Amino acid sequence: MFGYVKIYKPELKVKDYEAYQGVYCSLCKRIGKDYGQLARLTLNYDFTLLALARLAFAEECCGFKNSRCSFNPTKKCQQCINGEKELSFVAAAAMVMVYYKLCDDINDSSFFKGLLKRFLRPFFSLKRKKAKKFSPEIDEIIGKAMSEQDKVEKRSDAGVDASAHPSATAMGKLLSYGFEGETAANLERFGYLAGRWVYLMDAYDDIYDDKKTSSYNVFNNIGKNEKETEEYAEGVLNVTAAELARELEGMKPARFGEILENIVYDGTYNTMKQIKKERGE
Repeated sequence: MFGYVKIYKPELKVKDYEAYQGVYCSLCKRIGKDYGQLARLTLNYDFTLLALARLAFAEECCGFKNSRCSFNPTKKCQQCINGEKELSFVAAAAMVMVYYKLCDDINDSSFFKGLLKRFLRPFFSLKRKKAKKFSPEIDEIIGKAMSEQDKVEKRSDAGVDASAHPSATAMGKLLSYGFEGETAANLERFGYLAGRWVYLMDAYDDIYDDKKTSSYNVFNNIGKNEKETEEYAEGVLNVTAAELARELEGMKPARFGEILENIVYDGTYNTMKQIKKERGE
């Protein structure tokens, strides 16, 4: 899975960090309650952003109460008092997304390399069916996006915009689903840009691994050398992050505004910085 869209803790107030952790922990518990304890291992920061943004614009106030981590009872955490509707929605989206991602990875891997994922697929197939009963629309949005993504990546002429569009569209629709009017339009655009950034960041992170294995990567056919390829990818990611920031400036979340700002302004930059650091750059 991905997990690139996350906070930058050094620039976040303590109260906001605790609220973010509260949403993260609440989503983890909701996934466990709805789909079993093993399913909780699929939680990542991208799903947390989806929950955080939906809760930020939900009508009901999302308060917190003191709780403890189910995996580590000695660890204190915050838990959402309200927001079960939004958390269940994101939990279902996570199960559907994990299932389709497993299928995609299996198709792109050799038999032995994808053996573990083949073993896990029946388990998550059941979780996906349960999530589909909860919301057929979620399965339709993600299933359509994965089908379109597969078609795009088989094209030799697919550019950055075309390659990122299916994943970006799915994120936009998931984020805005159930909202109305200007709020829905703003959330769909914000989700689209966040989904685009995640897709492109994943490609940026895997540039060299994909080149070695001859796997599809939208950036590997761009630039005369590795330096040009990286510079181009970083430029596209920076432009997308700037558009995401501009979209956030025009939105009026009822809560969690400073956390969303931290993720967009500081978190995106720090993620790229960490990837470059891991490469020794």
